[in-house]
Amino acid sequence: MTSASLVLSDLPDQRAVFRRAAPFLRGHRTGLVAAVLLTLAGAGLAVAVTAVIGRLVDAAGNGDRPGLLRWVLALFALVAASGVLTWLSRYWLIRVGEYVLAGMRDRATASVGSAPLRFVESHRRGELLRRLTGEINGLASFVGTTLPDLAAAIAVLAFTVIMLALYSWLLTVGLLVVFVPLATVIVRGFQVRAGPAYAEVAAAEAAMAATFSESLPAQEQLRISGAVPRWLARFGHDNDRLLKAQTVQIRTELRLDRLALLQAVCVGGLLTVSAVLVGRGTLSVGTAVVFVLATRDIFNRFESVAAAIGEAREAHVHLARLLDLLRATEQPSEPADAPELPSRGALTLDAVGFSYAPGSAVLDGMSLTVASGERLVVAGETGSGKSTLGKLLAGLYRPDRGVVAFAGHDLAGLGHERLRTRIVLVPQEVALVDGTLVENLALVSGRPDRARIEGAVEQLGLSNWVASLPDGLDTRVGTRTLSAGERQLVAITRAVLADPAVLILDEATAGVDAGTAATIEEALSVAAADRTLIVIAHRADTIGRGRLLLSMPEGRVTPVVDVRS
Repeated sequence: MTSASLVLSDLPDQRAVFRRAAPFLRGHRTGLVAAVLLTLAGAGLAVAVTAVIGRLVDAAGNGDRPGLLRWVLALFALVAASGVLTWLSRYWLIRVGEYVLAGMRDRATASVGSAPLRFVESHRRGELLRRLTGEINGLASFVGTTLPDLAAAIAVLAFTVIMLALYSWLLTVGLLVVFVPLATVIVRGFQVRAGPAYAEVAAAEAAMAATFSESLPAQEQLRISGAVPRWLARFGHDNDRLLKAQTVQIRTELRLDRLALLQAVCVGGLLTVSAVLVGRGTLSVGTAVVFVLATRDIFNRFESVAAAIGEAREAHVHLARLLDLLRATEQPSEPADAPELPSRGALTLDAVGFSYAPGSAVLDGMSLTVASGERLVVAGETGSGKSTLGKLLAGLYRPDRGVVAFAGHDLAGLGHERLRTRIVLVPQEVALVDGTLVENLALVSGRPDRARIEGAVEQLGLSNWVASLPDGLDTRVGTRTLSAGERQLVAITRAVLADPAVLILDEATAGVDAGTAATIEEALSVAAADRTLIVIAHRADTIGRGRLLLSMPEGRVTPVVDVRS
């Protein structure tokens, strides 16, 4: 996957959206067919109600009391049956829609969770959150409210036109010739403007959400630095963009109000023609009533469809933006016959180049071999590319050119799960989830049980530290309850539980007091075992624990001189 394909678009391609979303319907086709059949049946009965009213009027006008009673009973039966079928069709359509959205939500969450680190770092957190939750929520709102009404309205429209044609094809053709072309022009004009308008609103909302979400964790620094006015100005700019986009959206939607004027003109003309035909005796009163009722229903349903088109276009944009997220984050699956990775092996870079921006290379043709079981320390000034190299060696970044391989296997061709069984990077900032210490330690592949976690804690010599916590392994932890050094101990324990062939540590003891640093160093000595250990470090005692020193940015490898002796 190229770096260009890892960029989300504010205005993603909206063509062939439904074809691209079709795979998510697999497994739900039976429910979808049931929903369609129920919708058609309910619509058919709703249209039949209008036809029965016409029969009832004719029976009343002819003095046919038995016929009048029969049609009254038929009317009540049809109304009841139509109501039941309409409810069932809505239930099934919403149910299928929610199941489909649940599958899309799971897929999107998994894709973002396994997305390349370079992708995550190149996008604002608010934008990713908006794509992950906002687009799904927008689709859920459409599926739960608008979609059932839209499906029913379209079905009723089709059946009503068929019914009117059976009564009088001449009147039906005349009505359609007057109404359909003008209505089509109005709706088409709306559609042309709606796509860009709704896409811009979604993009503006995402930008505003990103700005707001980024301001919350930085609020203290903003106050201290006096940067609040500048940040508010930025927020105001995003707010103005959203206001402008919403104004365009409202003006676009108001174009549909022209349908009401067209409806009034057509109803007035139909009433006049029907009165003339009834007076001449060429049209029964019941048929005239059916035409008037059905025509009004056509206009009302068409107006509902036109109004729903706006929400459908908005949902179309939500779907396009969600599919764009999946496109950018989904990783190719490994073939079923992928060769088994050896438990240990050399880690190599072959002519690797990497840059964050064109013309500014962090690594330029670097080659390196780290033998299995080696102890390599990577050192250099800030900005020399140490952390970038660590992420490339861990497969979190993909090189712009060249190959990073483990035991001869290109990391770019390895699936995320398989790669993590062989190479683990412990970052300087360790993420914790809301829960107990044992739950956080279990956040590795294979979901180790408590006994295995306790064994790893004891193996690393961390039993005293765990015992010092209020509830031991059952202590609730978080970023604010554990120090930076303690979070590193959590990460090292996770690494041991994952049992990788290569363990990479990025500034594991940076910003940590001497006592905690010593505990981390001792745990690292145990964690290394027969693994390859790559340590990115500034501390002299950490450098002294290696056998080879890689100096950045030169990329020169030399034996370590133990500064502790």
